Amino acid sequence: MTDPRARAIGAMAIRALHAELALDPKPGLVTPYSRGSHRDMDHATFAASIAAIGPYLADCARLGRADADFTALQQRGLRAERAMFAATGGVNTHKGAIFSLGLLCAAAGRQLRRPGGIDVPALAAELRERWGAAIGARPPGHTPTHGDIARIDHGIVGAREQAAAGFPALFSVTYPALCAGLQRGAGPERAGIHALMCTIAVVADTNLAFRGGPAGLAWAQQAAETFVRNGSAFSHDWLARLRYLCGAFEERRLSPGGSADLLAAAWFLQELRCERSLRADKPQQRESSPALS
Repeated sequence: MTDPRARAIGAMAIRALHAELALDPKPGLVTPYSRGSHRDMDHATFAASIAAIGPYLADCARLGRADADFTALQQRGLRAERAMFAATGGVNTHKGAIFSLGLLCAAAGRQLRRPGGIDVPALAAELRERWGAAIGARPPGHTPTHGDIARIDHGIVGAREQAAAGFPALFSVTYPALCAGLQRGAGPERAGIHALMCTIAVVADTNLAFRGGPAGLAWAQQAAETFVRNGSAFSHDWLARLRYLCGAFEERRLSPGGSADLLAAAWFLQELRCERSLRADKPQQRESSPALS
């Protein structure tokens, strides 16, 4: 039987994926009302994918609590990818999220081995110290991903390198921006947009580089940086400016999928922070969370 605390961690990751998907508008990304820059996927495709990979995320938390090695996590991830492709008719909707959220679920599960329970700021070190070296190693016969191609062609650090280092962009940019937006009382929609645009502005998103090359990545970063500098999602005209950007991203067929994965991961961290029952062996309790309530 699956560990109930592992199930709880997996459920939080699923809620985080749904929170990212529900956010609208998002430049170049799929929402309930737009395909963004994609012709082969829509909201229904993403929803089917999330349902298919749900059991995997709880399994990663369980494997982390059992102190499994990276090979075990990797094998479970490959099964999740097969389930995703079966649910979407071969469309890659969540390969990046399977990788990043799976590792974060495993790190959270491993923290349950200690009496103090989950410590969100310490997840980066947990991940880096337990699995970092194995994550960074590319086994013989490894099939290059879009991130690998961007790294080779343009010298851009991809998700694998980010994960091996403990996701520094997530913990230094995306998650703090999300928390800052929520603390301002902006609500989950504007806080999520703020976190997403802050991330696009500074992260070398390999999805953007793969689709638009270095010039496309630079354009997207500058556009997002200008949006944030001019008040982000807290200005009176933020929605009009964001909708304009959505059109510009779609015209260039740019999609910041790596940044979207980081936003989902940030929502996951926010969920963990609000779940007091996972901090120690206590009865189930949950703080009021502005994230997904």
